[in-house]
Amino acid sequence: MRKISASYIISNVGAPLRNGILILNDDNSVAELVDRKGSVKEIQNLEYYSGVLVPGFVDVFTFLSWPEMHADRLNFKDLNNLPLGESGDLKSIQRGINHLEAFGTKGAADFFPLSISQNLKSMSGICFRDVHTSSGNDFLSEIPDSILGRLFPNNISLDKAFCIGTGSLSSHQKLSVFEELKYLQKIKPELNLEQLIKWACLNGAKLLGFDSLGSFDTGKQPGVNLITNLDYETFSLKADSQLKVLV
Repeated sequence: MRKISASYIISNVGAPLRNGILILNDDNSVAELVDRKGSVKEIQNLEYYSGVLVPGFVDVFTFLSWPEMHADRLNFKDLNNLPLGESGDLKSIQRGINHLEAFGTKGAADFFPLSISQNLKSMSGICFRDVHTSSGNDFLSEIPDSILGRLFPNNISLDKAFCIGTGSLSSHQKLSVFEELKYLQKIKPELNLEQLIKWACLNGAKLLGFDSLGSFDTGKQPGVNLITNLDYETFSLKADSQLKVLV
């Protein structure tokens, strides 16, 4: 069992907890979330961090198998006929997976997956949903309107269930949901961190059907990220905010 505390915990199951405690079972599932009402009383075997604990991220838009996919080649009016270019090899696919893991992503949608990628995905610590254009389901038509990120600076309104996506390593230096959050914070300073984390974790998990991700609900295995160097007065990200993957 592991007990982790921080300045704040954004759980996506209630209001942020000041100096709360996240208790994990040996399999990293959530055993309990303790609201200490701001108390900082020492507890045996408690890990304490200065910063904010958040669940692992969910990236709803990646092109792991198509590293040449770029924004200027995308036509979202006809997702079933995207020009794919040259397919990625195992090395480039693994590089994309490495990025997702290193930047705290626990669930991801991979568009136009290749069969050669399946073994690499199964060995990773990420839950994947492969999105095939031949399926013809509503998921493909819904995604462009709900994604936010560097490729999709949509009209942002707080009453819409947005999700966060990245793209490919031809359009991004990092496949990092966290970097997308910092970008969105920059262009929309009025957004608060609690809202951004909901978009980056819970909404994507719901959209992709990852029942064990997205929040610190009891029994889930969402992973744990630590965000440091925030603006606590506005409870928002700064350009030099940092991310550390704890679980």
